[in-house]
Amino acid sequence: MKAYQHLFRSTLLVAFTAVMTTHAATAKPYPAGTELAKTQEIVLNNGAEVTSIDPAKQAAEPAFNLGRDLFEGLTVQDKLGRTIPGIAKSWKVNDNNTVYTFTLRQSRWSNGEPLTAHDFVYSWQRLINPETASPYAWFAAIPGIKNSAKIMAGQVSATELGVKAIDDLTFEVTLEKPVPFFIKLLSHPVLAPVHQTTVETYASQWTQPQYIVTNGAFIVSEWKVNEKMVMIKNPNYWNADNVIIEKVTWLPIGDANVSLNRYLAGDIDQALFIPAAQKSKLLKQLPEQVANTSASLGSTFYYLNTAKGPTKDVRVRKALSYAIDRDVLTKAIVKNGGIPMYTLVPPQTDGFTSHTPEFATWTQQQRNATAQKLLADAGYSRSNPIKLTFTIPTFSKDVKMATALVGMWKSVLGAQVEITQLEPKVFYALKDPGNISRGGWTADYNEASTWLDIFVSTGEYNDSFYNNPEYDRLMSESKSLSDPSQEYIAAEQLLIEDMAIIPVYRNGNDQYLIKPHIGGYERTNPESSYYRKNVYVKAH
Repeated sequence: MKAYQHLFRSTLLVAFTAVMTTHAATAKPYPAGTELAKTQEIVLNNGAEVTSIDPAKQAAEPAFNLGRDLFEGLTVQDKLGRTIPGIAKSWKVNDNNTVYTFTLRQSRWSNGEPLTAHDFVYSWQRLINPETASPYAWFAAIPGIKNSAKIMAGQVSATELGVKAIDDLTFEVTLEKPVPFFIKLLSHPVLAPVHQTTVETYASQWTQPQYIVTNGAFIVSEWKVNEKMVMIKNPNYWNADNVIIEKVTWLPIGDANVSLNRYLAGDIDQALFIPAAQKSKLLKQLPEQVANTSASLGSTFYYLNTAKGPTKDVRVRKALSYAIDRDVLTKAIVKNGGIPMYTLVPPQTDGFTSHTPEFATWTQQQRNATAQKLLADAGYSRSNPIKLTFTIPTFSKDVKMATALVGMWKSVLGAQVEITQLEPKVFYALKDPGNISRGGWTADYNEASTWLDIFVSTGEYNDSFYNNPEYDRLMSESKSLSDPSQEYIAAEQLLIEDMAIIPVYRNGNDQYLIKPHIGGYERTNPESSYYRKNVYVKAH
């Protein structure tokens, strides 16, 4: 009971903070005295074409990035990653922290119709409904919304989900057990509402520019697949008076060299990924265009197929991980402030203290020697080399990383690894990634379970096909604890001991280029959650 009382007091503070920060959330995004440009338009690179901008169909960061501009959920985040009001202007929780009641602000869809609590009921039920086939349905089940597991298993109707419209402006959510980080989940783009009539009238076509109805700061005016997406300001957005940007054009350029050249030619206003060969020189040449990005809550790792093929053998998986020189990868190839990782969860995660696996303390020579012995014990040799498949998206950085990894595996282990490159939207939809595939995760919320939940045996993104009953038990038990830190540490230890993945690096502080007349685009949010409604163009 004491844990519940402490949690209740904390949640009341969150509710109070939500009310107090509402005014701040409606302020102008620029400092007083700023001279604005007459034309408020920007061009940005999203890195890849997306498979969908339907909140229930979004599956990776490029889609989430667009989703944050088009749709707004109960909450959003500020530039430091703190939860602030979105469509919900305040919220409260009952005595045992299982029933949350949200008071919605009066807002409208882009077609002028009122947005109500009924829209959230419909949208959340649609997200978790197996018939929707959402790749992120599991996200609604993380906090244990009442009946979510049964709905996903097809045992009860989606209408039984624990959500209710008390009236047009009051939305209620019932959890099966208290979950301390529930409020942190709510800013995720997949939990944003959708317009029921539009979805049901136009089905899979509802997100096309001629049909789409949004509730965020922008609407889609043009979408040419593999060429560009154009968003314009939504005049019916609840805070439209404080949205300065009138037009955002998104380009789906996956090649960092091409993107940089477009930036230097003045076609793009921001260059986030600068090829290592040019980075130092450009940062010195263009000091007025250099900006800093804070370390994000992201990890880059590689999935190892634990269910079949050579990587089913844990000795093979460990050999592949040990044979990687992470220092060389981060310093000589990545060159983006990356920090070598030997575990999954970034150490800056709120309330989490990671462990240090023994192999992380070895020299690279020790790791190489151990890797060679493990592979030999598994039955492989120079005369009987291990043969593997490696699947990656066509992003230039991923290609360079994969090439380097394959070189290390060949040099240390004599491994023969075939790389398969796929267009990003094909890669993200892939169901059979082969022996090794590129992974990586940016936090959906600032809590360790956002990474660890991936690898439960039923996880939607468990491309390692990892299945350890003890791991599943730990992660299930953690959901009902006010302090699950020990369960998280034990689960991560199991994951790394079983080497279901190869952790490689996490992002550190980095520098990038942005036109000096672009304001309000500070990249300080640890979850990489950015909103173009905060951006403005200064007179230049």
